[in-house]
Amino acid sequence: MKKFFLTYPFFFIIWAILPILLGAIVYATFFHGIPTNLPIGIIDEDNSATSKELGFIIQSSPSINIKKRYDSLLQAKADIASGDIYGVVVVPSKFQEHTRRGVGSEVVLYYNAEFVLIGKALNAAFLQVIAFFNANIQVGTNLAKDSNLILAKARALPIIPEIEALFNPSNDYSQFLLTVIMPCIWQILVALGMLNLLSNDPKNLAQLIKRLVLNFGLAMIWGYIMLYLFEILGFPQQGSFSIIMLALAVFALGICGIVICLQSVLRDSTRSISVIAAYIAPSLAFAGITYPQNSMESFALFWSEILPISHFMNLYLAQANYALPLSYSLNIIAGMLPFLLFLLLGVCIYERRFQSITMNKIDCSNKSA
Repeated sequence: MKKFFLTYPFFFIIWAILPILLGAIVYATFFHGIPTNLPIGIIDEDNSATSKELGFIIQSSPSINIKKRYDSLLQAKADIASGDIYGVVVVPSKFQEHTRRGVGSEVVLYYNAEFVLIGKALNAAFLQVIAFFNANIQVGTNLAKDSNLILAKARALPIIPEIEALFNPSNDYSQFLLTVIMPCIWQILVALGMLNLLSNDPKNLAQLIKRLVLNFGLAMIWGYIMLYLFEILGFPQQGSFSIIMLALAVFALGICGIVICLQSVLRDSTRSISVIAAYIAPSLAFAGITYPQNSMESFALFWSEILPISHFMNLYLAQANYALPLSYSLNIIAGMLPFLLFLLLGVCIYERRFQSITMNKIDCSNKSA
C-alpha cells in the first residue's frame, strides 16, 4: 500500500482530498439556495412621498438591498462596472404627479447582465415590486370612489395569476446547480484518476483490469456519497435510487473506457489529458441543464449527445423528480452503453501490445539461446 501511494501520490489526492475540497467549495458558493440582499443603487429624481414609498417597497424585497443612493447614472455606472452593485433603479422626476394623475411613468432598472442568474433574480424581483406597487396605487384610487375594500381590490386585480412551479417549487438555485455541477466534477475526477493510474504503463492485462476496478470502485463510492448528500440537502428523490446507481456505474465505466482508449492510442499522459479536457470540460454547458437541449443548434446537440453526462443527467432528473418508469429508464441507460465500446477497444489495444511485448521477449530469448 505504501509503495502504491509513493508511486501514485496524485491518485491519493484525487480521491481522498479533491472530492471533499471541491464539494465544500461548491456547496459554500450555492448553499443559500436563493439569491438574497443583492446590492443595487437608486436614483430618486422626484424625491417625493410616492417615490420614497416605492423605494421602501423595493428595499422590502428579500432579493434586493438598496446599498447606495446616487445623483446621476454616471456615478452608478462606475460602481456597476466595479461590481460594487449589480444594478440601479431610476425613479423619474414628476413621478408622484404622474402617478396621481394616472399618467404613465417609467421606472427603469439597469442591471449587469453579465451575471445571468443574478440578473434574472433582480429582474424577477423588480417586476414583482412594480406589480405590487401598481396594485396598491390602483386599490387606493378605487377606494376613493368606493369604500368597499374587497371590491376595490377586485377592480384593481380582475385576474389574479396563480403560478405553480413544478419539481423545484422554491426556485432553489442550489438544487438547480449542485445537481449538475457535482456530477461534472465527479466525472473529471474519474477521468483524472484513471489517467493517473495509466501514467505508468501496465505490464499485463490483469494489471490493467486491477487499475480499472480500483478507480471504478472509488468513483462509485464517491458517487454514492454525492447522491446521498443530495437527499440530505432535501433535493427530490421520487424514483429508484438503484436505477440511478446503475446509470452512474455505466457512466463511470464509460469515462474510464474513454480514458483507457485514448491513452492506449496516444501513449502520452499530457496529450491524453489535453484531449480529455477538450472533450469533457464543456459538460456543464452541454449537459442540458443550464441550457435546454431542444433549443440547441445541430452541433451543440451533437456534442451533448456524445457526452455521457448528458444521458446520466437526463435519467437522474427523470428519476429524482417524477420517478420515470423502469422501461424508459433502461432505455436511457441503453443509450449510454455505446460509450463502453471505448473500454473494449482500449483493452483490446493494450492486450495486443502486451502480446507483442511477450512475443518480442520470446524472440529475444530464442536468439540468446
